[in-house]
This record gives sequence, C-alpha cells and structure tokens, in this order.
Amino acid sequence: MSEFILELKAVTKTFPGIKALDNVHFQLKLGEIHALMGENGAGKSTFIKVITGVHRPDEGEIYYNGEKVEFKNPKDAQDIGIAAIYQHVTCYPDLSVTENIFMGHEKVQKGTKRILWNQMHAEAELLLRELGANFDPRTEMGALSVAQQQIVEIAKALSMNAKIIIMDEPTAALSKRESEELYKITEQLRDRGASVIFISHRFEDMYRLASRVTVLRDSKYIGSWDVDGITNEDLIVAMVGREITQLFPKKAADIGEELLRVEGLGKTGYFAEVSFSLRKGEILGLTGLVGSGRSEVCQALFGIDPPDTGRVIFKGEAVTISDPLQAMNLGIGYLPEDRQKQGLVLEWGLDRNITLPTLERFSNKGWLNTKKEAEVAKQLTEKINVKAKSIFDLAGSLSGGNQQKVVVAKLLTASLDVIILDEPTKGVDVGAKSAIYEIISDLASQGYGIIMVSSEMPEILGMSDRIVVMREGRVAKILERNEATQETILEAAMANNR
Repeated sequence: MSEFILELKAVTKTFPGIKALDNVHFQLKLGEIHALMGENGAGKSTFIKVITGVHRPDEGEIYYNGEKVEFKNPKDAQDIGIAAIYQHVTCYPDLSVTENIFMGHEKVQKGTKRILWNQMHAEAELLLRELGANFDPRTEMGALSVAQQQIVEIAKALSMNAKIIIMDEPTAALSKRESEELYKITEQLRDRGASVIFISHRFEDMYRLASRVTVLRDSKYIGSWDVDGITNEDLIVAMVGREITQLFPKKAADIGEELLRVEGLGKTGYFAEVSFSLRKGEILGLTGLVGSGRSEVCQALFGIDPPDTGRVIFKGEAVTISDPLQAMNLGIGYLPEDRQKQGLVLEWGLDRNITLPTLERFSNKGWLNTKKEAEVAKQLTEKINVKAKSIFDLAGSLSGGNQQKVVVAKLLTASLDVIILDEPTKGVDVGAKSAIYEIISDLASQGYGIIMVSSEMPEILGMSDRIVVMREGRVAKILERNEATQETILEAAMANNR
C-alpha cells in the first residue's frame, strides 16, 4: 500500500493563453493535515478543481492509494471519497440543513423511491452532534452563520464517507473563537482517519494545524516542507519569490492639524462614550477583540448606522452625519470589511466600479462621459498597480488582493480628507498585503487621515502612529506608537477593570 493516499505527478493544466498549473507535484499522507499556501493567482483554485474532477489535467498523473486514477467528472472524485469545502459556502439557503447534507445522495426506500425523511433527519443530527453543533437539522441553511454553514459542509462530506477533505480558506470569514472551533473539528477529522488539505493565507492556521506545507507560485510547484522545519521568512520567499524585507512599509509622514474628533459617541447596544481624534497624515489603528465595537464605530462615522449620542467634529466644525452620501460630501470615505458584498459590484467592470461613488463627475444632463470615466479608472488602476488585463475586466474575475485595491481606487475618485479602512487586508496573501500597506502609507504621506480597523496585531503595530484599543464597546486605552506592544494592546483589550 502506498505511503500517500493522494499524489499528483507533474500535473499541468492550460486554458487559452494561461498555464494555470505547470508541472505541479503534491503528496498527501493518510491521516495528515497538509497546508497548501501561495499568493492569489498561484494556481490553488485550479489545483482544487483538478483534484475534485471539475477539470481534467492536460499532462501528468493522479494517484489514489498508489493506483493511477482519472476523473472524468466531479462524481468520479466524490465516489472515491474526495470532498471540497469552499471559502464561500455553496449551499441551498432556502432548504433545510438535512436537505443540504444529503443533496445528491438522499436516503430513499427501495422500490418506491420515497425519501426517508426521518432517517435523514436522524443521521444529520448525529453528524452535527459529532461535530459539536447544537442547531436543529430542520433549520433553513440561510438562517445559519458562516461558521455553522461550514460545519454543515463538513457534515455533508462525512455523510459521503469522504477520505480526503479539501478546505479552501475556511477561516477567512471567521472570528478567532470560530476559527478555534474549526481547528478542533479539523483535528477530529484527522483523528478519524481523514486526510485534510488546508488552504490558507494565514500562517497561524498552518502552525496550529498542519504537519507539512506545500507552496505554489505562478502556477508552479515550489516545494514541500515539514512545518516545524521552515520559518516565516523562508515561506514568504517561497510564496512571493523575493524577501519582503519590510512587510510594513510605514513612511514617516508629517502629522498635521486635527481633521476629526469624536466626543462621547454612543450607539445603544453597540458602543458608548467613545472619544478619540485623527490628524492629517496620521494612521490611527483601531483594534480590540471581536465584538468590541470597532466596526460599528466606523459605520456610525460614515452614516451607515448613525450614533445616538455624542459629537463629531470634522475640520473644526460639529457635524451630523446621517447617511454615507453626506459623509462622502464632507470628505469621509469608507472601505468595508466585506469587499465582495459591500464594496464591489462583481458583475461590473473595474471602470464602472471605480467611478460609481462619483458618477456626477462623469455625467452631463443625464449622459455619462464614458471616455472620461475610463481615463480616470485607468489612471487610478495604474497608480495603485491593480493587476488586470484591462479596466473592463469584471471585478469578480480578480484576485482578492486586486479586488481590495479596486475598492481603494473607488475612494480616490472622491475629494476626501479621511479614509476609514475596515480590515483592509482580510483574506489576501502576503504579497498583496505588502502592496496594500504601501498604498496606505502613501495615502498618509499625501495628507489623508487614515483610520485602520484591524484584528491582526502585526498590522496594527507595524502601520499605526497611534492605536485606539476598544473593549466591550468602549475605548480601553489609546497608545502612542512607541509605547504599543502586543502585550499592552492585549492587556487593554482583555482586562476587566470594572
């Protein structure tokens, strides 16, 4: 019997004009959690589709338990026990959890083909309980959180006796607590004998779970290593092909006059007595544990959900911001945490996405000046180095890092003084992170005031001039750059001073 339950040898897949996989090798051991890492565009998505039978390789071979296999379609891969759980859960939101788990392999009575609902509900409940879930299998899928939907997807894989489970960026949309629960479930799957391919941008995922890691770059296989035998620096070099000697390119900016001040800001049920200031050229980090009220404060400042109490002083004058249009007209912009749902129209081109907030600049008597619109979009995509074939590419066709750059470009079409960035590098790879940090630092050096919300400690410490730490909806502490450490931030975020 082979040492490897799955093995890819010199697999190549080409699409018109693009080599999506180029001579890729991969080996997965029985009962192993194996991390797969690489920048966006490295070939990870095509890798998944080849393993799950969506695409057939043009060259190379796939072995399962030492025997060569060929997948003509996804069912072939499913039949031998391969299942994939994607970052954006593909489910039927209007159907029950049970129906989602058994979709395509329903329990039916022989002869009559009548669906055995009681048996399916009972088996679904057993699977959910094994995974530590406490919701009813009759619940509509759409009523569940992202973390709960992922548990359903794992239950579905188990219901099909999956022996190889591919997890594609499963922690990207989860809180730290939810991520920890997912880690435990993943380890449980391994202990039951399943082999897991865990795809992630996050080093903490790899160190927490995996015994080995494989890196792809530019559609090529770079190498495989034992996790305890490779450093962060070595991984970054493998992933981006160069050393990122300064991941956080914080430029010295001239901190100018006060642009924004909030005094005693409050929103019932979310935050209270929040006070801080922001100056020209300053990057103000806003951090705290999940549920501390960070994002809610920023949404209040942008008029998405206005505050109940307190004052906002903008450029020396007290203002009332009741909606986002008013915020934009004043000179306050906002990059939302969820770029795909709140920041972009994925079915539109880059040009139309970029100019959407300021269409009046490109219109005359109801007619759009599409030439001017395209010129501005082209200038901005070049300015922040968006990687796309043209400005007419659909936003949904770009990698996560490039989508995030497009959302930043949207803000730059407006005349702004303050830019609020909510988790600006969430779900992007290390190379794209470095590029986004460069953009943020450049904006600050140009005189913008930046409020950067982040739950990533290195990001907050590396980029911020001052740091506002929130706890349970209140400001726990404001730290200067030279006094901020991971310990002082965590102490402020977690301490109970009541």
